[in-house]
Amino acid sequence: MIVFVNMLILTIMLAICTDAFELAFNNWVRPVEFLKLIGISLAGLLVLRIAVSIFRKSNINSFQKRKKISILLIVLMSSYFYVDYGIKIYSHRFANAELRDRVIEKRTSYVHPPYGSEAKNLTGNEYVEITKTKWFPKLPENAKNISYSYSYDGFLPDYSLSIVYDVPKETKVDTLNYKDNTFSKTRTFELKEDHIRVTYTEYLW
Repeated sequence: MIVFVNMLILTIMLAICTDAFELAFNNWVRPVEFLKLIGISLAGLLVLRIAVSIFRKSNINSFQKRKKISILLIVLMSSYFYVDYGIKIYSHRFANAELRDRVIEKRTSYVHPPYGSEAKNLTGNEYVEITKTKWFPKLPENAKNISYSYSYDGFLPDYSLSIVYDVPKETKVDTLNYKDNTFSKTRTFELKEDHIRVTYTEYLW
């Protein structure tokens, strides 16, 4: 019963912390996290079984004492999830809720193969929020007017990523041109009247 209640609480916390933004950029987050919760619950059952044996050997017969110790053990085992989900609930639902909502409004999904999404006119803070969930590369702190286009096959690991952003004219920008048998990435830039427009691309095939 203790393990079931613990898993129920954590499952509710997981549902709350995985907002629309999280699901948009990491649609496997709930299944993966739920498998972790099943794993910690099975481990909890094993620990409680061992604890029962210790109670008997130590002549701990008080039901209330056994219950308190069992609850403490399960909570301690699950403490990482309580802390992690609690922080995410605060960050996703309160501290950064408006920022994450703005990203979702700017984001468009590809509903047919190749799958993926794109967004335009992102601010630096909005893009940074994406990188917390998605593996997209970090950009200069002064980057603005950021747009990305990301597509992937769905079955194969193939993907393409294009990011266009602006930086002030005094910013140093290096070109990049790398390619091997299955992967390439490039960075080019164009001088504008009052800024530099940078284009970064990645391809995996």
